[in-house]
Amino acid sequence: MALTSLPFALFAVISGVIYFVFPKKEYRWVILLLAGCFFYVYNSFRYSAFIIITIVTIWLAANKMASVSEKTKETVKAMKGEWTKEEKKAYKDAAGKKRKRILTATLVLNFGILFMLKYFNFLSGSIASIIGASAESAPQIRLLLPLGISFYTFIATGYLIDVYRETVEPERNIFKFALFVSFFPQIIQGPISSYSKLHDQLIEPHDPEWINFKHGIMIITWGLFKKLVIADTAWIAIKSYYTNGGIHGTAETEAYGGTMVLFISLLYALQLYADFSGGIDISRGICRVIGIDLEMNFRQPYFSRSISEYWRRWHITLGAWMKNYVFYPVAMSGAAKRISEAISRSSFGKTAAGRHVSKVFTTAMASFIVFLFVGIWHGANSKYIAFGVWNGLIIMISALIGPVYDKARRTLHINAGAAWWKLFQMARTFLIVLVGYVFDISDNFTNAMQMMRLMITDQNTQLFMSQLGSLGLRKMQYLTIAFGAVVLLYMSIRLEKTSLDTPAELLERRSGLIQWLALLALTAAVLLLGTYGPAFDPAEFIYMQF
Repeated sequence: MALTSLPFALFAVISGVIYFVFPKKEYRWVILLLAGCFFYVYNSFRYSAFIIITIVTIWLAANKMASVSEKTKETVKAMKGEWTKEEKKAYKDAAGKKRKRILTATLVLNFGILFMLKYFNFLSGSIASIIGASAESAPQIRLLLPLGISFYTFIATGYLIDVYRETVEPERNIFKFALFVSFFPQIIQGPISSYSKLHDQLIEPHDPEWINFKHGIMIITWGLFKKLVIADTAWIAIKSYYTNGGIHGTAETEAYGGTMVLFISLLYALQLYADFSGGIDISRGICRVIGIDLEMNFRQPYFSRSISEYWRRWHITLGAWMKNYVFYPVAMSGAAKRISEAISRSSFGKTAAGRHVSKVFTTAMASFIVFLFVGIWHGANSKYIAFGVWNGLIIMISALIGPVYDKARRTLHINAGAAWWKLFQMARTFLIVLVGYVFDISDNFTNAMQMMRLMITDQNTQLFMSQLGSLGLRKMQYLTIAFGAVVLLYMSIRLEKTSLDTPAELLERRSGLIQWLALLALTAAVLLLGTYGPAFDPAEFIYMQF
């Protein structure tokens, strides 16, 4: 039941209607829970046990940790005046260790499940290759990934860590917690919502409001435009590139040259953004209709002027999760501080460059580790690890050589506020991002290196034009992609200038007639130009595989 399918549309409408007409408002959250259960079982019945394990273990662990904390406070209060300061500290330390053991065991269990299902076969084959055995002889797990396992695991474990840190109160009702983890609009590909921003919205009752309905429908239609008109049309060409053997070709097809690789990489950059952000828009639009605001996941990422800024604009909720639960623990760890102090005490640390390095080392190292995790999170393949290492290295090196970069800019008398300089920074950042995308569309790390080499050394426009017809797109479909890209660019510029989140908010400044005409035009574009129908094999959302 894909987000763009008619069955899903009917399911969402029926769920919304039942939600609003349910007479006992304080129990409307139960409708959302039942809808989520139905959706998950319908789409991933064989693997439903995994999400149940996550819900039950994390709910139990969170409440157990809270119980330990409450008991500790009560005991310390009761023993006030009887215990010495050392006895009180020893009791608190013992309780803290117990809470940490509960946290660690639960995290190991849940991330262990994710690891086994997502990475066991890859590691098993890699180890077999290292010891000289064939990859085929290595043990394999014959399982498909449960629907949304990466997303619901991150959502649930983030909540558990927040309970451990005592920044949120644990949910005592397991069914309300189950709703937070299994909320159907975000289970497929996110966003990775935080408990503090979503939970109360799910539990509190919402009444139908015209503004929410209008904005929700506009956001859904905008998401369908990006997905069906841009992403799925572009996918036809990208899929044909794979089918035809890429840079190696097949027995029937000629190998593609460097110009085609560059074209496919650029097309993939457009498809990936339209696909992922389009899916998020559909999810956010559904939630807006019933009065729930999901967190933003994109803010015009291709306008970024540095790779760090790009990752603050792209998949925002994943970045926030990594920042809260990986970056800060690593940057503030004792090991990181000791390394930084060792640098500052060395002879190098006495120089201006050394002082800067010792100051930023912990954040630079933590950033690299974060992106290594991001690469691993994307999939069990050497290309994804390379993707993470590439982004991590760029960010780490940028932090370490920041003063050198700034000094060079001042020496060249470059005005940091000049429009041309900002455009240059955007183009430079996009080029760095594009290198990362080559890892995405390659088969493995070796193939990615070959593709990048061809992009540099084998630019042949004549060969490219002769091979363009092999991508399976008609002239009208190329024009459709170009049209969609122009509309997307225009809307992105308008949102960037106004600092608004959605086209619906942008149109709210216009008259009612303009709003309806825009919605009708967008709907017509989806119906007339969208890639769908019984003869078309629809592309799954790219981030479903993660």
